[in-house]
Amino acid sequence: MSGIFEPPSDGYAEVALLEGERILKSCVAACLVRGMPSWGGQLVLTDQRILFRPLDVSAAANILREGIDLLPDNLAVLGQLVGKALDYSTAYGDALSGAIETARITGVRRGRNASLTRPPTLVLSYEDGHELEVGLLASRSSLNLRPQNSVVRDEMMRAVEAQIAGP
Repeated sequence: MSGIFEPPSDGYAEVALLEGERILKSCVAACLVRGMPSWGGQLVLTDQRILFRPLDVSAAANILREGIDLLPDNLAVLGQLVGKALDYSTAYGDALSGAIETARITGVRRGRNASLTRPPTLVLSYEDGHELEVGLLASRSSLNLRPQNSVVRDEMMRAVEAQIAGP
């Protein structure tokens, strides 16, 4: 069990920066699916791209896997189900990790206002007509309705607008 309790450096999956790429702004974020937050992480605006760094759940998954190994034989099936769920969850988070060149973004707008179940959102529009709605928070511990979250969303929206407008 050595090493499984070591969390990632900042809790997010790694997404490498390009040579010479600079981070302009970042905040706590959640990708939304059908209007509901589906996976937390960090939205990072650089001078070349927008990155989504999902939460790294590998340390928690490893702890649970170690616990599954300790289940008695009559609960082995349950352990197998939990193990498959952990594999899926980790793979899903990894699949969300990625970057989009700001040149492919055609617009950004305010999305939904905050509610009890979702943070305030912004919507990124892409050249192919695709849109991505992202909820933003001031910190990991922010409640959705905290006023500072809307300020963070509006600041990120202005930063993205400035970046896609160019020099």
